[in-house]
Amino acid sequence: MKFDKINDLDTFRWERIKDAELEGKFDMPRLQPVHDVEPENLVPFHMAKTAKNPEKRWFHFYEDDYQFERFWNRPAQYLSVLQRFAGGISTDYSIYLDMPRSQQIWNCWRNRTMAYYMQRNGLTIIPNAGWSDAESLEWAFDGLPSNSVLSITTQGCMGHDYVSKQSLLNGLHELARQKHPEKRIVYGKFPDAWRERFPMPIVVCNTFSQERWGA
Repeated sequence: MKFDKINDLDTFRWERIKDAELEGKFDMPRLQPVHDVEPENLVPFHMAKTAKNPEKRWFHFYEDDYQFERFWNRPAQYLSVLQRFAGGISTDYSIYLDMPRSQQIWNCWRNRTMAYYMQRNGLTIIPNAGWSDAESLEWAFDGLPSNSVLSITTQGCMGHDYVSKQSLLNGLHELARQKHPEKRIVYGKFPDAWRERFPMPIVVCNTFSQERWGA
């Protein structure tokens, strides 16, 4: 299915998915694969405007949702800022276990929409994958490209909460089964013992807290 209906006032944010191929039960915009890339010198979105040497750095959205809600509301205002960077990782609107299912789906759709919007405007964007419980795995990866570099974050999942950690591991296996990532970027901690469970290269990036405070 291809989306081509455009509202002149963009009341429903439809312009962002102009010409998109839609996939799955909830019409997730289909993203383009990226190959042979690896993010370096990561900068959170809220610091993108003031980042030094952006042409040598990558931006990401692995921070509190409110930090990049302005990007959702006025994306065109930030394109010139983001286009200065070597590349970026797509948005990470939260998909929490305790969220209403409708909100999880909405946030997943927003993640695909903004990734598609950035790719359509010429940015090199690594698609971000997020999910919650086993039921979410039926739609959480729709729109993600196969055989591509993909990114995930483990923030908030690696503590003593068994349910969160197990949901993370289950999703990682399902992501590998459905999409066969060429390479997996992990923002946050990733146990060495897990690496042997997955056939693709895994690149672990320190979080903003780890870089700044060694947390």
